[in-house]
Amino acid sequence: MPISKEKYLELKPMYDFQRKKQYNKEKLQKAIEIVFENPEVLIEEIWSKMQEQDMVEVPKDWVPKDDSLKIEGEE
Repeated sequence: MPISKEKYLELKPMYDFQRKKQYNKEKLQKAIEIVFENPEVLIEEIWSKMQEQDMVEVPKDWVPKDDSLKIEGEE
């Protein structure tokens, strides 16, 4: 049952905080649903924040999945 306008105005700070918590919980839930259905979204979100100083050096035995980045003879 919705909150009456009178009750809301009477207890506005409390209801605003409860609504803020619920909004953020629903937002988090939606984000998690997107990630599990489509993990690329999370990968792209994290990658967009990655800086060069956060990256590690490439191991000598690593072969990229992208053929355009492979060196001749790498499989």
